[in-house]
This record gives sequence, C-alpha cells and structure tokens, in this order.
Amino acid sequence: MAAAQQATPPPTGPAKDRHYRELLWPTFGRITLLYFVPLLLLAVFFSIQYRRLVRESSRAHLEVIAEHQANTLDLFLRERLVNLANIINDPLFVSQSLDQTTLRSFLEELQQTSDAFVDLGIVSENGSLVEYVGPVNFPSSVSYQNEEWFRQLLSGDRSSIITEIYLGFRDRPHFTIAVKRRDGSALQILRSTLSPDRLSNYLTTLEGASEVHAAVVNGTGVLQVTTPRAGEPLQGSSFVPPEEPARGYVSSQVATTDLDYAYAWLSETPWALVVTNAQEPVNRGIFGLPQDVFLSTVAFVVLGGVVILLRARQLTGRQIAVEQHEAELSGQLVHAAKLASVGELAAGIAHEINNPLAIIAEEVGVLKDSLDPTLADEDDEQLDLDEHLSIIYEAVFRCRDITRKLLTFVRHAEVRLDTHDVHGILDEVLDGILGNEISISNVEVVRKYDETIPAIVTERNQLIQVFVNLIKNALDAMPDGGALTVKTVDRNDRAAFSVTDTGCGMTADQIESVFMPFFTTKDPGKGTGLGLSVSYSIIKSLGGQCYVESTPGRGSTFTVELPYEMK
Repeated sequence: MAAAQQATPPPTGPAKDRHYRELLWPTFGRITLLYFVPLLLLAVFFSIQYRRLVRESSRAHLEVIAEHQANTLDLFLRERLVNLANIINDPLFVSQSLDQTTLRSFLEELQQTSDAFVDLGIVSENGSLVEYVGPVNFPSSVSYQNEEWFRQLLSGDRSSIITEIYLGFRDRPHFTIAVKRRDGSALQILRSTLSPDRLSNYLTTLEGASEVHAAVVNGTGVLQVTTPRAGEPLQGSSFVPPEEPARGYVSSQVATTDLDYAYAWLSETPWALVVTNAQEPVNRGIFGLPQDVFLSTVAFVVLGGVVILLRARQLTGRQIAVEQHEAELSGQLVHAAKLASVGELAAGIAHEINNPLAIIAEEVGVLKDSLDPTLADEDDEQLDLDEHLSIIYEAVFRCRDITRKLLTFVRHAEVRLDTHDVHGILDEVLDGILGNEISISNVEVVRKYDETIPAIVTERNQLIQVFVNLIKNALDAMPDGGALTVKTVDRNDRAAFSVTDTGCGMTADQIESVFMPFFTTKDPGKGTGLGLSVSYSIIKSLGGQCYVESTPGRGSTFTVELPYEMK
C-alpha cells in the first residue's frame, strides 16, 4: 500500500539528537559498504597478487641461481678430476722416478690451475701412501686400505672419486679427490686434497653469489661447502633437499619467518647446492603483514573512516533538511485534505446552522411584534422577554459550537502529543462533526466499545481527521442508508479501531490502490482522493498501522491499530 508523506514534523531537542544519531550511523555503514569496503578489498586483492608475483619472481630467480651455481661447481670439480687425470696419464709421470721433487713439481702445476689443491700423494694398490708432498706430516707409514673412498675406487669400475668432507688422518675437514691408472698389472692411484675454504671462496665468486647464501649438502643434510653465513662444514643443515626432482624450490617456516630454498643436485658428486635469499627474511609482522605495510594500512583505514564520517554527517544533515521540508509539505497536504473534507461537510454544516438561525429569526420577530403599538391589545398578557431572550441566547451558542468544532477541525495547528480518551474522540466525530450528516443519511450507528481500553498518547486533532475521513467514506459508500459499526478492541500493547459499513464494497484492484494519493472510487467531482492517503500517512506517523477488508456488494472494514505510547 502506498502512503502519503508523513504528517508529523521531525523531532526537536534530545529527540532530534537521537534521530540524528539513528540516521548518521546507518548512513556511515552504507557509505562504508558502498565505497570503502570494495576499495579495501581491491587493495587486498592487488596486495595478494603483488606478493604472489614477487614470490614467484623470487622463486624463479633462486632456482636459476641454484641451477647455474650447481652447473658451475660441477664444471669446477670435473676440471679438478681432469687435472689429476692429466698428471697420472702424463708420460713424464710414468717414465720418471716418482720422488718428492718430481711430485712437488706436479703439485705446483696443479696449484697453478687451482689453489683448491692442497697436497698430492701416490697410493699403491694395497693402500699404502708411497709418496706425499704437502703441509701434513704423516707418520712413517700411512695406509688407506680401510678408507671408504679407497675401497670404492679399487673395487668399482670408476676411474676417479671425490669424497664427502671428513676429518681423516689429519683431523681437519677436507675432501679427497683421487684418480687411478692401471699400467699392465700395476695399479697407480694419484690422490689430492681439496681445501673446503678454497671451495667456499669459490662459491662466493659465482654469479648471483651476492644475492644468496649458498651451501653444499649431502643426501643426509651434512654441510660440505658453505659460505660464511650458511654454517660450518660437517654441521647439519636446517634444510635437506629431496632427491626428486633434481631441481626444485621449497618454502618453509622457521619460528615466525618464512625461508625460501632453491636447490640443484650435482652430477659429479651426490651433493646438492642449496641457496636462500641473502636479504633478511621477511617477518610475518602484524596479522601476516610487514609492520610498515600494516601501519600504512591502518593510517589509510583511519583516514578513510574520517572522510566517510564527514560525508555521512553531511548526508545526514541533508536528509534531516529534506525531512523537515517534506514535513512542511506534508502538513500542507494534511491541511488541504481538511479543507477538502470541510467542503464536503459544508452542506450539512449549513443545514445545521440554519436551524438555530431560524429560531433566532422567529424569536426576534415575536419581540418585534410585541413592541409594535398597532398590534398591542389591552387583553393580551405581558410578553415574558427573559424566556424569548434565553431561546435566542441558546440558539446563538449552538451556532458558535458548530462553527468552533468546524474551525477546530480545519485549523492548521501544531502537532502536540497528549493522553486522550479515544472513545471521547469517536463520540465527538459521530455526534458533533458528522452528527447532522449521519442523522439525515438514514444510517444506523452501532458502537461496540471495549471499555477496558486505556487512554492513549496521540495527537488529538490528527486522530479526529482520520476518524472523519473513515466515517465520511463509510457514509458515502451507503447512499441509500445502512449500518455503520464503530468498534474498539484492546490488543495487548495496541488499541484497534474499526469502521465497518454495509455499502458497495471494493474490488481487489481497488483495495491495492485505496491508500494511494488522488485515488478515489467516487464519481468525478465528489472526491479528492486525499482522505485515505493522508489518513494512512497520519497513522504511520503516530506509530500505527492501517488495514482494509472489503467484499464487493457487502461493504468494507477499515481497521486502525495505534500503540498506547509512541516510541
């Protein structure tokens, strides 16, 4: 059901402040949901996408560095094996007597190719160290017969070997690199030691070394070669790369930080080169965000909240101004509806005023005749002036009461909420304002009042207008007479008032439009279409509800529910 503009003006004083807050916070919430939340979600989305792209870029970069450094280290180790193989296959190595002087010259040749070579030694087929040059002073006899690298090189088909880092006879971390050569039935083994420090320095010279921390680990996670910040040789690594795939990337969490590892397995040795970012790992910060990003987000949210609050206050002020303007227009509309009702009541009011005026005219005529000497008769009794003047006085005051009720109804008065007896208001409308029209319309009025209904807090003048409109419409629906039932019922915290007629009734389509402004079922020129629309608006403004039930040819019932106290 459509309703006209609300007739009650906006509240003032504390009620106005409460009404302002009731409008402000919903407006603030709507603006936030409409503008700020989508922007925030968009920022979060782009932040997530940016972090994903940065992570993917970092991952790809780490994988490239790991693979490149692994290939370079593989090439370096392969060159060292080739260096030893060239010496053991050198005809001079075979033909000359292998004394310390000759062996030292070969060591110097090796160290010219790479300073990673520490010493050089010749091992016999039974594992005895035949000749040695280098910084270590071994005992008189050294045997590698029980060393793992010697057994592998002796029993296998491989012609060379590079061991994992171990302490050995010298009790210092080192690598053993060895090659073998069989000359007829004789087996010669040439071994050397690679310095972990030199290999570590070599890692720091590789491409991308300044961007990462690099380390070489074996299959069990023992560090073989490390850079200064990656740990010490023979220590356990915090990350053990999986055997498959041969190249990969793993992200793991240590304490409250994320560490990204890229690894690549070497082909010359069962080692994997592992790299991590050289920059400090990004801390999870607050709610998973870095501290600076979190503080920037908080500042953005606070600034956005202030802007939205200012905008909400501005819109709320405009809305209250609009409500005030609408209230003024609504008041004018209600007043216009009153004037329209007065126009319809004018004929009945005129007829009702004519009766006392006729009495006054008759009494004045009697008094005038009594004062005419030509009409005087000695036998006539003296005229009782008090009696006739009293009749005139009563007639005048009867006219005054009629016009006062009419003016009270039509006057554009301020809205004032007070406690009123609804039954008294109904009787005033039925017996006073519409009493004459009811008396000449051949309509029987049936009053079914619930006497338990207490007084209600309402606006008397507006409620009178509602009852006038409803009862006047009921009378118009019964041009040939009928029964008008006015009923009141107590419904817990509400009072219900119904007006039932036995008139023409309404169709379903008419019921749907009955409260729309300017809709009327009356003949052209006999109705403005504002009465029910304004009544509906007044009832809503008083915190109530209005219903209609109607059957074509059997009449209609309009029911109004009003709370006992307006909230």
